[in-house]
Amino acid sequence: MDYKELLPLALIISLLANVIVAYELMVVLKRNNSLVSQIENLLVQNENLQREIENLRSQVEYYRSQAEYYSSLIERLETDIGLVGEAEVNIVAVKTVSESFFTVRYEGTVLKCTVELHVGSGRILVNTVPRIGIDLQTSAQTAVNVAERFTEKSLSNTDVIITVESKEEVYVVDGPSAGAAITIAVIAAIKGEKLSNKVFITGTIMPDGSIGKVGGIAEKAEAAAAEGGIIFLVPKGQSTITVYKRVERYIPPFTFITLEPVQISLKEYLSQKGYDIEVYEVSNIVEAYKYFILNP
Repeated sequence: MDYKELLPLALIISLLANVIVAYELMVVLKRNNSLVSQIENLLVQNENLQREIENLRSQVEYYRSQAEYYSSLIERLETDIGLVGEAEVNIVAVKTVSESFFTVRYEGTVLKCTVELHVGSGRILVNTVPRIGIDLQTSAQTAVNVAERFTEKSLSNTDVIITVESKEEVYVVDGPSAGAAITIAVIAAIKGEKLSNKVFITGTIMPDGSIGKVGGIAEKAEAAAAEGGIIFLVPKGQSTITVYKRVERYIPPFTFITLEPVQISLKEYLSQKGYDIEVYEVSNIVEAYKYFILNP
């Protein structure tokens, strides 16, 4: 087959190849146009979704501002109207017990403290039943101030009535040490929460909410344990106490008896007395309050 015979065949093959390539190009272009159309549709949908998101965001901001407004309105109304609530807490104190005309000893005792909130004019009223011989007015004022800051609630239009009850007429020697317990009761009355009657605390309440050191830790802890307490909270640094151990030394021909101070943990001291109660240190009212809520 010579060149002249091959030329028409080559032209036919070339033409067929061009037709196939053209067809493939048309298919690719058609697919490309379809993809472009889909992309354009997706872009439109994305733009619409962006608009919807912006609308939803604006609605969320609107409802958030409305919620904040009504929340602040409720708070203002509560402040204007006053609060109503009640809570009970145990107070541990040290009382004097007369052994003779000239001598007395000190013993722990448990008192019941009830805090009532009533609509009023911001008065703080302290009542003791029966006569207890305890000064709570200063501690009560500090307790209310700290409770207001803790809860962010004003008691300017609320009367706070604090009633401390004893099973007998006693003379309590350390009124300020009830400050932490009273503060916890005021907070619970504001928040409407129930306090555990198995948790006890001793400590003064300071204006910044910290809990100050007190005396008579051992006597109070023993009274709390005897009352069925499972947790006893003490100010920072007071979980160790000093007890006096009787020591006899024989120096012929005499025996000398002395009482020497010994450091011992409060928990161990109570264990030696036959009580099983946990002792924890707390530095402020925030730490202390959690124990009363988490332990039913």
